[in-house]
Amino acid sequence: MSITIREVAGAAGVSQATAARALSDYGSVSPAARERVLKAAAELGYEPNRIAQALRSGAAKVISFVPGNIDVPFFARAAHILADRLERAGFVLMMASSYENLERERSIVEAMRSRMTSGLVIAPTSSQDSVHLVRLHEAGTPVVSIDRSLADVGIDSISVDNADLSMQATQHLISLGHERIAILYDSDDIDSSAQRVAGSRAALEDATVRGSLLPVRGGMTLESAITAFVSAMQGPDRPTAVLAADSMMTEAALYGIRALGLRIPEDISVVGVDDHSLTPLLAPPLTLMSQPVDAISNGAVDLMLSRLTGSGPISTRHVQLRATLVVRSSTAAPSL
Repeated sequence: MSITIREVAGAAGVSQATAARALSDYGSVSPAARERVLKAAAELGYEPNRIAQALRSGAAKVISFVPGNIDVPFFARAAHILADRLERAGFVLMMASSYENLERERSIVEAMRSRMTSGLVIAPTSSQDSVHLVRLHEAGTPVVSIDRSLADVGIDSISVDNADLSMQATQHLISLGHERIAILYDSDDIDSSAQRVAGSRAALEDATVRGSLLPVRGGMTLESAITAFVSAMQGPDRPTAVLAADSMMTEAALYGIRALGLRIPEDISVVGVDDHSLTPLLAPPLTLMSQPVDAISNGAVDLMLSRLTGSGPISTRHVQLRATLVVRSSTAAPSL
């Protein structure tokens, strides 16, 4: 088994970031710390990552981006901002979408690593299986997670407060008098989705009215989400409101409502997630939770560049921003 930078750092009594800078000869490291790191590396038999050293010396400057689904407006906007900011910093953005498939994500990460990537920005498919990302991080390649947190495994993360997002949306529906509320989401394996379900549940538990939450797992495709939503809405006590937990689920809910012949908001109120230039033009205009995608994307670049230059704090950073409720005409008091 190969020796990792974390082991070298532990033996030298320095942080992992300091060990990485000393071994790759970039950033600021005191002479004493550098000497301890190099001595520990020699004693442990550490083999340096020559690719990473070449990247940091300027021979190649590529940052990889692995979004969950580039078709989703959130990730499309994030890619635009990442590419623009990184280009101005002298980097090129290389991108491939995982489409929320863990095996595909692993293959992409491995391919990017072998193609001399100096850093990785990723929306991880699973919060339960991130060994491949931890290994990359421990080998000295900076990793920043967006939209979903990997702070528990020592990886910098920036995201919206997902539980708060769904709590705000659910509290809005409760304030209108809704007691039977559905939340349409993709998968329990995606950290942000699980947090949004939990946030809606917490909002109903905290409410003074007696309400119920119907979680509807839509899966990873638009078609599966439409099918799941239509099936859930055909029960005798169908929900009077739905929170669609991301932009694809919002699209699925709107298709499903049309297929069922329901009216918005007379028959069912709808809260979506993520604003879009066409959202106000829907009939009726859509109430939604607007994520600060620009701030999240710029924050990811700041985290990445600080790791590459060694200018940031040593400890893992997890930044949470707040979504904003935008009330339009798709939500109203229930008529049932």
